[in-house]
Amino acid sequence: MWAFITAVSYLVTTANSIHVFSGQKRYNSIFRPESIIFKSNYTITKLLVPADGGSYIDHTDIPTIFFTVYDRNIDGEHCIYVLEDFAAYEILEGGRDSTSDYGLDKTVYFGAKDGVYKYDPETLSAKKFGEFHDDIIQIQKANGSDLIYFLTSQYKLYKLENNGTKKTKVNSILCALEFVLDTSNNIYYLSCDDRMPRIVQSDGNLQSYLSSVTEDLQSVKFIRPAFIMDNGVPFFGDGTLYMLYSNGTSIKKDFYIKETPTAFSIDAALYFVAAIDGKIYEFNVMEVLLRNMFGVSLQWPSDLTKIIMSVIDTTKEASH
Repeated sequence: MWAFITAVSYLVTTANSIHVFSGQKRYNSIFRPESIIFKSNYTITKLLVPADGGSYIDHTDIPTIFFTVYDRNIDGEHCIYVLEDFAAYEILEGGRDSTSDYGLDKTVYFGAKDGVYKYDPETLSAKKFGEFHDDIIQIQKANGSDLIYFLTSQYKLYKLENNGTKKTKVNSILCALEFVLDTSNNIYYLSCDDRMPRIVQSDGNLQSYLSSVTEDLQSVKFIRPAFIMDNGVPFFGDGTLYMLYSNGTSIKKDFYIKETPTAFSIDAALYFVAAIDGKIYEFNVMEVLLRNMFGVSLQWPSDLTKIIMSVIDTTKEASH
């Protein structure tokens, strides 16, 4: 982990030396045409780059990316694709979300209109997993466990275990618009009542009051944390980045975006992807780091260094 922090700190120092601004502060979008790796005519609603940042095919160093598109003309109105070496393959019509473990298990699971599926990389297809047929809108694999959590179209949260044979409702959450797990398997969710973040800790106890989340936010969007984060998750509140911790405290970060991405994935830490207007943008931190180390100049948006440093700061803060 400290090797990661040292490496990215070097990158941030180098990037900041390239971009020097004077006078009135101006907004520079991090979403630039040269960062686009895929275009679609449909809205991309979900993204997943598995935490290991690897690929399921042998002849490429480009990470595998799973993404979901919204198309009201198909069954279930959504479809999951996999992007391998910049080529997109349809995986599951009616699929809505993708998830994988932070650990060595590379299995990818999908939540769909009729239950949970498992990715078969040999055939680029999805196989039914478990015996249940819930209408799933969101799914996430617990870290280091066989538990899989999923949210239904009725905004009820369930957990699946024992190889998909046992389903249990999470009774401490009455109604959730969306949810996310941190790497310690604490549950963060948006309450249907006021659309504000709430927390159920890994022991099942509901965090009673989030005294630090007091701003009147109109829009909140959780981001699944990078594998190096612990006991906390990032979220965007009206375009500003926040960190929310399992003890109920939060920190407002110095990072703001005017654009509203429809999907994110920062699971792999050194490889971010985001989607806007049907386009997938990549931010390959490791590639930039290596080019700078070997003296190859590469322009890097200085605003993006703030989100990298936010990841580092979050790791440090969580360790105390």
